[in-house]
Amino acid sequence: MERLKKQKSIAKIFAMYIATFCIVTILQIIIILFLFIMGLRSGVILPANYYEQIVEKNRNQIMVTDEVSEFIPEECNYVIYDLSGKMLSGNVSEENSLGIWKMIKNDRTSYDNNYYKIIPRDNEICAVGYKLTAQFSNSVLRKYFPNAENCEAFLFISTFILGVIILSKRFSKRVSKEMKVLKDVTENIQMENLCFKTEESNIIEINEVLFALDKMKSELNNSLNKQWKLEESRKEQISALAHDIKTPLTIIKGNAELLKELNLNSDQVIFNENILGEVKNMEYYIKSLIEIMKSEKEVMLKKENVNLKIFINEIIEQGILLIKDKQIKLTNEVKTNIEIINVDRVSLKRAIINIITNAIDYCPVKGEILFSVDSDNEYISFAIEDNGKGFTNEELDSATEQFYQGDKSRNSKNHYGMGLYITRNIIKKHGGNLILENSKEMGGAKVVIKLPL
Repeated sequence: MERLKKQKSIAKIFAMYIATFCIVTILQIIIILFLFIMGLRSGVILPANYYEQIVEKNRNQIMVTDEVSEFIPEECNYVIYDLSGKMLSGNVSEENSLGIWKMIKNDRTSYDNNYYKIIPRDNEICAVGYKLTAQFSNSVLRKYFPNAENCEAFLFISTFILGVIILSKRFSKRVSKEMKVLKDVTENIQMENLCFKTEESNIIEINEVLFALDKMKSELNNSLNKQWKLEESRKEQISALAHDIKTPLTIIKGNAELLKELNLNSDQVIFNENILGEVKNMEYYIKSLIEIMKSEKEVMLKKENVNLKIFINEIIEQGILLIKDKQIKLTNEVKTNIEIINVDRVSLKRAIINIITNAIDYCPVKGEILFSVDSDNEYISFAIEDNGKGFTNEELDSATEQFYQGDKSRNSKNHYGMGLYITRNIIKKHGGNLILENSKEMGGAKVVIKLPL
């Protein structure tokens, strides 16, 4: 993995976004102020003292005219008192008129968010109220937005929040893009896919982690390759040894069978039968050993669309052959409507028959074996149950291990821990699970194969 020439630290990138945010905020303020000033110059927005100027301009007319309302803008409040404070006319309520008169008597100029001009008249006093806020000249806008300055503040807050959201998303998107490289590397390593090129990041800290992961990946790849070669060598040696043992066994078996043709006494017959019996066991052992070496080498599955009904019938037919001459009942239940499954027909059939064979060996006289098929939205399940002794806790943990022979109470000379081990390998290659448990319905062992649909 090569280092990039241009890289930035997270702190530098964050500082850059903060600087961008500050610049954008300043530009927002400048633009909003510019629009406000242009609104004032164009007359779209009235200055805060607009109505104050009109009232001051019409002061002399208000002092002498009988029709005061003609010289007071509609947006202003006004009230005329006699010298005793009695309201003579105006456009305010009686309650507000009392408050305004009290304001006048206390030499104040504001009441109820309005500012007032006090204009003397002949034996009368006129108070004209107005708001010192910028307003829109358009009456519709002024109705819904009575304070143009509040609109300016709202516009600033809205654009400020929008700017925060946009910059945050940009920063998050950039960091997420860089982190995706890191995520891809860790996922590949997790799946033991080590033959990939590590991409580079523009962020120094992430690139340093990637560099360390790339180094770890290379070392892990070398270690796994060494382990794989050692494992392959071990398998080849075991397989070769198994084939080599077959030759002396064949000679022993042949000589023992020739001895049967001679006139042997009773003790010699027993000894010879023991030899032939143990040779038979060793042949089975070697056959199983060769089978397991073969199953581990068969990495590629030949998946095909298999008719489930026909496949189940094939299993049952072979199972019936296995229990021939044995007082065992084999039944089946199908609880699925699935017609086609995509599997390796040969290897899956072999796995299921292995389990049925185990069930037959551990099933008592006049026992029963149930083979059932079920499914849900994600998996199809093949379950084999018997009414034998069931699994011990030790067997539930170790029964799928290579060469495990199980509890002595369920021990069989023909079992060398191969069947379930081979089955587990086959199911694992299908992406499924092999589940060992004890059957609640039948009281014996239960083995479930779950395959993804």
